[in-house]
Amino acid sequence: MDGALTLGLRRSLTSQVAVKCLSLFSLIIGFYYFSNIAQDWVVNETPATRGDIVGLSCCLALCWLFQGAFNALSSRGKAKALDKLEAHLKQVFVARQHALIRQHSVYYWQTLWLQHIQAFTDWALEYRVQQMIAVIVPLLALAVIFYVNPVIGLGLLLTLPVVPLFMIIVGKGAAALHRKHFVAIERLGSLFTDRLAALPMLASFQAHQKQTDLLKQASENLNARTMKVVSVAFLSNSVLDFFATLAVALVAVFIGFSLLGELTIGPAITLQQGLWVLLTVPLLLSEMKKLGQVYHQKAQAEAAQDELYPLFSIPIQDKTHSDEKVESYSERMDKRTSESLLTASNFNVFEMNASLYSSLSSCESETPVLLCADSLNVSKGDKILLSGASGSGKTLLLEALGGQRPASHKFNEPVVWITQHPVVTPGSVRENLCLDDSYTDDELNEVLQAVELGPWLALLPYGLDTVMTDYPLLSGGEAQRLSLARALLRNVNIWLLDEPTAHLPDSQHHRLAQLINRLGENKTLIWASHKALPANWFTHFWAIKDGTVKVASMVSKNEGQGATNE
Repeated sequence: MDGALTLGLRRSLTSQVAVKCLSLFSLIIGFYYFSNIAQDWVVNETPATRGDIVGLSCCLALCWLFQGAFNALSSRGKAKALDKLEAHLKQVFVARQHALIRQHSVYYWQTLWLQHIQAFTDWALEYRVQQMIAVIVPLLALAVIFYVNPVIGLGLLLTLPVVPLFMIIVGKGAAALHRKHFVAIERLGSLFTDRLAALPMLASFQAHQKQTDLLKQASENLNARTMKVVSVAFLSNSVLDFFATLAVALVAVFIGFSLLGELTIGPAITLQQGLWVLLTVPLLLSEMKKLGQVYHQKAQAEAAQDELYPLFSIPIQDKTHSDEKVESYSERMDKRTSESLLTASNFNVFEMNASLYSSLSSCESETPVLLCADSLNVSKGDKILLSGASGSGKTLLLEALGGQRPASHKFNEPVVWITQHPVVTPGSVRENLCLDDSYTDDELNEVLQAVELGPWLALLPYGLDTVMTDYPLLSGGEAQRLSLARALLRNVNIWLLDEPTAHLPDSQHHRLAQLINRLGENKTLIWASHKALPANWFTHFWAIKDGTVKVASMVSKNEGQGATNE
């Protein structure tokens, strides 16, 4: 896990461990001064010396200051780790976008973001810190206890290892239970969100009771798994408390009988030594108990490792086009060249977690190949119709060419991706068009007119600043036009169209298809569609069958007005 999720936390861990150890050592030294004061009061029957009182006060003050510094370092370290994790995941989501998100449900990604990242952060900056403290402090304190009384030191040396040994035994089962618990949560959440989105359909078919039973069954399964996790945690804490209490009781009995003269094993013990040992031993055991209390964080982190590792093993490439000058839509309409955009021989598409990229260009690679092609060539201005049966790999090919999925070749220029389901955020019309970029009102109005949304914009009460919530409602065709407007605003020559009219009625399909063809006249289009499109719109035809992309000969414009892709 350390190799997969490198966050540069070594300095933060070292500083936290050092400060926490100083706090505990200050408290142990304070116990020494307190035991001296008790020795003077009880045995010597003299007032406490000024040195002991000053030493006790200084030690308690230092302990309080170091503990405050430790809390501040811990909070700062966790915030920094979370920022790094979230920043990396944002880069991964930006790089892989559609190819990554569609692999799992929305609830899965919410759980990963809200729980798995936090679980790793807690493990890295709480469990690991406590793990080091639970080793360093007891060893150093044991050295002093051995010097005071070897018999007590030997007894503690024999009993202390029982605590970490039991944590390891319980932790193996806890990690497996946490994995099963996460799967149950993800399944229940996905089932609930899916049924919530399908409420109109459930009402039409009167399937409420059946779906309620399914949700109840999934909920009971989650409750059972939750109770198993809780029972293991309760058992772990109970056993740790038992051994800690037993160890302290044995030390107290030995010291008590030694002070009474009933036991003469080892060197004689004074009240000062006995009291200092009795105050120190619970402190050592409490640090080991704290390790046991946070041991579930290790189990949670191990359960999250399988989900986080593929994401953090994805290399993030710098985008050098971010500083390019953004031209207006009207300035770009006249630009058209015939330069080559892609020349790929032995083209291959790999699995999402493949760590090999452009260096892989052979179907004989050990990495599983999902899609192959002998040769693919794309030049600026090409219009390519991509056909194939459902599930043949059209979306895989578009994701690979757009750089969202590991492949042997991809476009080196930015692309625009238009899918079947355009995303409409709850912000304003302006925010939906700009998407964190900056454009003038004239540019926004120009592209809305170009995609035939000018009349729609004129009806909005606040124009571009109207919030896209319950009002204004967008039809499927209007939402796709909004995504086209976003595409026109970007300085992008390549459009990847993944069946943008798949869920539209035939009338809207024809209108939107004609609009895309007209607006993309000076663009490079790779268009995947199951619906009929005029053949004379395209210059090349690609077909996917049995995991292979086949390039057909260019069809002349007079060969027909329709092309089907079944």
